[in-house]
Amino acid sequence: MPESRTHSGKALYISFILIQSLVYGIGNPLTKVAYHSITPLWLLAARFSLAFLLFALFFGRRLFSQLRKVSWTLWLPSALCCAGAYISCNLALDLTAATNVGFIMSLPVLFAPLLFSLVFRHPYAWRHLPVQLVTIVGLFLLCCNTGAFSFGPGEALALLDALCLAGVLVFGEKAIAQMDVLSVTGVQIGVTMILSLAGALLFDHTSVLAAAKPEAWLVVLYLAGVCTIAAYLLQNKAVAHLSASTVSMLQCTQPILTALVAYFLLGETLNGLGLLGAGLILICLFIDSRIPQ
Repeated sequence: MPESRTHSGKALYISFILIQSLVYGIGNPLTKVAYHSITPLWLLAARFSLAFLLFALFFGRRLFSQLRKVSWTLWLPSALCCAGAYISCNLALDLTAATNVGFIMSLPVLFAPLLFSLVFRHPYAWRHLPVQLVTIVGLFLLCCNTGAFSFGPGEALALLDALCLAGVLVFGEKAIAQMDVLSVTGVQIGVTMILSLAGALLFDHTSVLAAAKPEAWLVVLYLAGVCTIAAYLLQNKAVAHLSASTVSMLQCTQPILTALVAYFLLGETLNGLGLLGAGLILICLFIDSRIPQ
C-alpha cells in the first residue's frame, strides 16, 4: 500500500477521535444544564434506553447474529467498563466543575498504555512516557487554572471514569479483533442501559421524569444520538485502526473543547495558566504523533 494512502487513512481515523472529542466537549456542559431538572441516573437511563432502541431498530439483527458466534467473555469487559465510565462521569459532573472532570477524564493517556501492556502482554513503550507526563501537566494547568486543585467525591468519581475509559479502549480493541465495530458498540450501549436503569430504579424516584423540563429532554436526545451512538461508532472504528495509546492521547483534546463550551454555557473561565495548559496539550499531541509506536 502506498505510504501516502496509509497516512491518509490514519488521518481519517484521527479525525474520528477529534470529532468525538468535540461532541463530548459540548455534551459535558450540556449535561450540567440538564441537571437543573433531572437527576444523573435518570438522565443516563433515558439516554441509553433511547440510544439502544435506535441502535436495535437499525442494527439489532446484525448485533444478535454476531453475539451468537462469540463468547460473552469477549465483549463483557469492554461493555462493563463503558457502563462504569458513563455512570461515574455523570455523577462526577453533578458534584464538581465540568473542567475538573475534563482534566481527570483524560488520564487514560497514562492508564491505557499500561493496561494494554498488561492485557496483551506487550512491552510498554517507555519512549512515550515523558510526553504523556507533560500532557498531564498541561491538563492540570488547563482545568485547575490557578493550581488550587481540591480532591473530593466528584474528583474521585472522575478518576474512576478515567480508569474505566482506559478499559473501554483496551478491551474494546481486543473485542474488535473478533467482532465488528457495530456489534461492540451495541453491547456497550446495551449493558450501560441495563445498569443505568437499575441504578435509577434503586436510588431515584420515577417522579423525576415527570418533573424534567423540555431542555433536559433535548439534552437527552443530543446525548443519545450524537454522544452515544455516533461518538462510540467513531471511537470503535478508530480503535480498530489506531492503538489504544494513540486514541487516549488524541482524546486529551476533549478538556480543551469542554472548557471552551463551559465558558459560554456555565461561565467557567480560564486564566493565563489554563491557556498555557491548552497549548502544552496541543504541542504534546504533535510530538507524540511523531514518535514511532
